[in-house]
Amino acid sequence: MLFVILGKLESDTPVTQGKDVVESIPFLKETIITLGFSAIVINLIMCMIYSVIVIIGKQYVLPKYLAAINFVFLILQFFFYFY
Repeated sequence: MLFVILGKLESDTPVTQGKDVVESIPFLKETIITLGFSAIVINLIMCMIYSVIVIIGKQYVLPKYLAAINFVFLILQFFFYFY
């Protein structure tokens, strides 16, 4: 959520420099960007673990709706970051 909000705030500010200038990213924003992209990997791993648990037939630790919502978020993450 913070990634989207900060991206919107950044897109609203006018560009005063040329395209060849590299600006530094504040520490907090850099951390949020890193966590945002690593969330796709973490979510994919969790969906794979859920799938293995269901295939093996072990006792389900989490409610089934959480696994379904996690899968929906994974699809939304792929669309948001890659399209």
